[in-house]
Amino acid sequence: MKPKPDARPAVYWSGIDIAKEDFQLALWGHLDFPEMEVRGFQRQRKVMKQVLKWLKERAPKGTPLGVVMEATGKFSEEVAIWLLELDPDLRVAIVNPAQTSHFTKSLGFRNKTDGLDSKALARYGRDRNPISWEPPTPEMAVLRDLVRTRADLVRACTAMKNRLNDHERVSETAAAALRNTIEALTAQVTVLEAAIKSHLKKHQSLGSQVKSHMSISGVGIVTSTTVLAELGDLRRFGRSRKLAAFAGVSPRLKDSGKKEGRAHMCKQGSARVRVELYMAASNAIQHNPDMKVFYQSLLERGKEERVALGAVMRKLLVLMRSVLLAGKAWEPKRAV
Repeated sequence: MKPKPDARPAVYWSGIDIAKEDFQLALWGHLDFPEMEVRGFQRQRKVMKQVLKWLKERAPKGTPLGVVMEATGKFSEEVAIWLLELDPDLRVAIVNPAQTSHFTKSLGFRNKTDGLDSKALARYGRDRNPISWEPPTPEMAVLRDLVRTRADLVRACTAMKNRLNDHERVSETAAAALRNTIEALTAQVTVLEAAIKSHLKKHQSLGSQVKSHMSISGVGIVTSTTVLAELGDLRRFGRSRKLAAFAGVSPRLKDSGKKEGRAHMCKQGSARVRVELYMAASNAIQHNPDMKVFYQSLLERGKEERVALGAVMRKLLVLMRSVLLAGKAWEPKRAV
């Protein structure tokens, strides 16, 4: 059954299917698909005035406008920044491609074209009302680059250590090359960690958030800066459920027929955040009295260890938002 078009939706949503050189723009999400207009544009800054003019000419005057794009790294973020520079009131949502892919499949399209994809994104905006994307401030962009680069080097260093230790080395030259690489990577990780601390000290708005996060036993500087760099100021999420869903740590239950379902993490957000929250949760169930009791209570209720640990991950993230909203450091409810 086709959804009935709204008489006057709260937001007129359009969808943008982005490629490297151009994109397809479809409007509006509340219309039936045959009625939606689609137009192609070059992916260039100078074209954005024309894009906004085309949108505003086709919407009732004064109606809030929204645009949905898939997260395609530089391509989508550039378009979002260009549009917001011209119209800060425009609602721009950059969403996880996994979410939009499942949504598009549910629409039952027999074909796949850029035009249909842009229409599906417009419908996604109307149906899901996604959270607005916020362009990073210059200091946040620097923090994100530092944090991501550190994580990449740590991952590369771990891979080199595994290659050195897990395989028999018949060549001392090869083994020496791996050791030298590990040493070089470790040194650069140290440099980046010092740069992160210096950056937080220089920018108090970022440093104060990290300090609040780290007041929670189990949350260290790596977890805190990763969450901040990838998710931004957690206070921008109106509800803790939206934060958990955005980060990809919300539970998802699979239950079918007579077989009892099991809860799984939805994993639709940032994988970088989930990796660090996992490490923080593993630490918290050992050293955070509240989280330790919470974790044990879940196990006693029959939850699997990984499910219980996922719940601790989610609880830590929500708690990180709570301390920011409260404006004070975390205090345990139970004695250590």
